[in-house]
Amino acid sequence: MPDNTGLGRSRAGDGSLTRGRAPQERSQSGDVRYGSNNNISRAQNPVRFGSPQVGPGIIRTDSITSRAYRQDFPGFNSNVLVQNGWRNGYCSYWNNWNDNFFWYPNYCFQPFNNFNVVISPWYQYSFLPGYLNCDRVFVTRWNSWGWNSGVVYIWNDGGDFGWNNNQNRWNRSDQSVDAAVEDVRDTFERFDRRALDRLVPNTGQIAIMRDGRYDYSLGAQDFYDLMNDLASNAETKRYRIDEIRTSRDSMRIAATHEYIDPWGNRQRVYHMYYLERERGGYVIREFGTSDRRNW
Repeated sequence: MPDNTGLGRSRAGDGSLTRGRAPQERSQSGDVRYGSNNNISRAQNPVRFGSPQVGPGIIRTDSITSRAYRQDFPGFNSNVLVQNGWRNGYCSYWNNWNDNFFWYPNYCFQPFNNFNVVISPWYQYSFLPGYLNCDRVFVTRWNSWGWNSGVVYIWNDGGDFGWNNNQNRWNRSDQSVDAAVEDVRDTFERFDRRALDRLVPNTGQIAIMRDGRYDYSLGAQDFYDLMNDLASNAETKRYRIDEIRTSRDSMRIAATHEYIDPWGNRQRVYHMYYLERERGGYVIREFGTSDRRNW
């Protein structure tokens, strides 16, 4: 369904428009006023970004004590999406996409001109920016139980309590757990914005993990806009739930995001969630990405 951006938008399962933010739509974390265009034509050679070769997620900042300064791709300057060792801009599926169509207003597109940045959760996705400005980032002490803890939960893809022939055991049925898992999947497979609304808390912070390590935390509104950008832009082919573990009033979800990149290649990124029971359901309090399994 075309609109005034010319991006050829389509309707999602909840009736909302996909493919970015329309001019009249407001982000939760602030006004989007980039006034720039860092979209690099997808006519370039395909690029697949792995995990950045840095330690802490914070590259450099005077306002946060944790500091690191190390280039992502030392000595690699041969592609337009990498300049001076840094990821440069992004490569949208659409040539006429520009920065103002994003939901999140605090991306950094050219980090070699601004070292006050952190690694974006979407670093591995070439069609989204690789860095965030530090202005709304928090660094705190963060601890949560890992994958060796908790009880494996058998999810029958929304099925009821009963005998699971595949697992040769009885399923436990917890409606709130099932609902949260379905919302995680539907956020990406259907771009169901109502599902995302239920998953993201109204207040507080979400810890951002990279390759299983804590990097920094973001406010709930910032995290919501970031998730909106990935869910609404990615050409998702499948969102596979790999493992679920529960412990008292919290749970963990491991998933694999399979998508088609701007050059038509099938790719995957691994997602990890930690959710806590709030508001009568579960909301995300930790989220991580990696180009390899970390559980």
